Amino acid sequence: MGKEHGHVNWMDQIFKEYEREGGLKNNPGFGKPLPESALSKYIRRPRIGFLPLWIKWQKEIREKLAELVRLKK
Repeated sequence: MGKEHGHVNWMDQIFKEYEREGGLKNNPGFGKPLPESALSKYIRRPRIGFLPLWIKWQKEIREKLAELVRLKK
């Protein structure tokens, strides 16, 4: 790692050195899928992946508002 835009990016340099020395492979979960509990705040959508729960709520609110507007007309 060198200089980027005239300065040394110390964090990138430290992480690359840690990675080069095999530091990531010493982590207990290295190479394993995330447990379901790590994704509990998210909803599973086929072909899309995991989305934050607030996006689901945002969609529900939008649909309810559209229904109210439709009913008022």
